[in-house]
Amino acid sequence: MGNKHYKPTGFKGIKQTSETSVQIQFTIKGKTERVAIKCDPTDQETLKDIADTLYDIKKELRNGDFDFKRHFPDSKRTKKYNPSRGTLLKDFLPFFCKIRKNGIAKMGKTPLSTSTYAYYVRAIDRILIPAFGNLCVDEITADDAYAWGEKHGQNTTTRTLSNIISPLRVALDYAVLEKMITYNPLQNITLFGKIKNEKTSRHDPFDREELHNILMACEGQFHNYIRFAFFTGLRPSEMCALTWDDYNSRLKTIEVNKALTDCDDEPADPKTAASDRIVQLSPTAVYALDCQKRHTKLAGKEIFHNPFTNAPWQGSTPIRQRFRLLCKHAGVRYRKPYQTRHTYASMQLTEGENLAFISEQMGHTDVSFTLKTYASYIQKHRPDAGHKADEAFTDLGTHQNNDKLIAFK
Repeated sequence: MGNKHYKPTGFKGIKQTSETSVQIQFTIKGKTERVAIKCDPTDQETLKDIADTLYDIKKELRNGDFDFKRHFPDSKRTKKYNPSRGTLLKDFLPFFCKIRKNGIAKMGKTPLSTSTYAYYVRAIDRILIPAFGNLCVDEITADDAYAWGEKHGQNTTTRTLSNIISPLRVALDYAVLEKMITYNPLQNITLFGKIKNEKTSRHDPFDREELHNILMACEGQFHNYIRFAFFTGLRPSEMCALTWDDYNSRLKTIEVNKALTDCDDEPADPKTAASDRIVQLSPTAVYALDCQKRHTKLAGKEIFHNPFTNAPWQGSTPIRQRFRLLCKHAGVRYRKPYQTRHTYASMQLTEGENLAFISEQMGHTDVSFTLKTYASYIQKHRPDAGHKADEAFTDLGTHQNNDKLIAFK
């Protein structure tokens, strides 16, 4: 009785299972797969189309191009089968993104942070799929990427282009690992965007007068936040996640071991392994914390609160909004709050602070990165650069009674 609707249709591999559906059957990875398709089982044209689809499926299975999700996107069984080389990138990239989130040990890829994963999703949904989504994994070429980069790079820097294309490049590396393709066509290419000028520079610190005007234009909790940011070089995401437990009042240090970005619901690991660090606090930074104690110390949790909501800062977006208004009130050209970090570095280098100390304070991977990033501030703002060694060693040999040492004027 259970098979009263199970009727042949006249097409091999297709059977009627009800008055509104048929079932197709094929073998994949040695197992028989049956999929129901809603249709009018009496419509011969529809059945012929289904038969053609079944033929294509069997051909793709023989060639290794079969992608279950492409043929049956609404089926719950798609997770059983990995995509193949014939998979469209608009299907493959979201699939890969979920795998990449948890890390890929065979590729040496660690799990993505919440913020990086959110960036991957945005780049894939908003840019990569519209640009390359209708190409199959094995169809995309370097020329496709170059053509996109030439068009998109007219208003985008080289660095940004590289960041955008990165999820696609890594996805194709994964496709090679899974033997969907034999090589990654984007492996060794570089996309060039517009050349940076001074206005697009990532490093645009505030000068001494601007710093003074900003601090004079704010008060209370926001003043404490801004002062601490300028004199520690912490990232906004790190500032948002600081708690009073991180502060050692005896040693005058603060431990940076977490960060809260706009994409996070709760604090996560810092940006890099080197970002997990102990920061030595200057008297000015300690003073900012002493002033902040009356506002949040009793609560015993986050150090810095948004004074306009009386709640901890939830990422950098609300900070940027308030900082923009502060700069306007102070008569200072607006830059993102992240520039407080660059200001800290430029101040320290300008005053001749030890480079290794600055690098460690800022959580840089190594000293060479710090030097490469901020060396210009030493030369630009220190006309007496190179005089320290002269002062320390200038007496060497001058005590000798040697007429060759007589200076002539």
